[in-house]
Parts: sequence; structure tokens; C-alpha cells
Amino acid sequence: MYNDLVICPLIGFQVKIVHSTNSSQNNKTGRVVKETHGTLTLSDGTRNIIIPKDVATFEVALPDGRRFQVNGKTIIGHPAERIRRARRRR
Repeated sequence: MYNDLVICPLIGFQVKIVHSTNSSQNNKTGRVVKETHGTLTLSDGTRNIIIPKDVATFEVALPDGRRFQVNGKTIIGHPAERIRRARRRR
């Protein structure tokens, strides 16, 4: 499941920032509303927070309640790019 999570689009998932080089972003939570090559935009209901992927570790909550920690460096790129990278590794 973790491998599927790394290559799928993260829009709509609830995410918590477990660790970031910017300590003010630690423990922020929100729903992913936008994903670019290098950032995730989280909405906490009142405002949007743009988080660089390469400097953070995220905890992604699945709808069934399971949670996975993902290093942001592994999810750099658009989902289509991540799928291509995964196919090349096989």
C-alpha cells in the first residue's frame, strides 16, 4: 500500500507535517487541495499553507484510518512523473 501511496495523487488526503526544516510548520494538519511538482498546499479550513515537499516528512491518513509516514523527497514530482519513475525501477 505504501508504494501505491507514493505514486498516487495526494489531493483530498488528510496530511500532518511530522517534521520540517521550518519548525513553524511542524504538526500542522490539513487536507491537500493542490499538488505541484515541489509543493503540497494544505487547507485547514480557514487558510492554505504551502509546504515544500523536499524539506518535510508527512503523515498521510487514509480514509480507512491507516496512517503512513512519507518522506517528502520520495513524492517530489507530479503523480504521472512518480508513476514513470516507479515503472523504470521495476
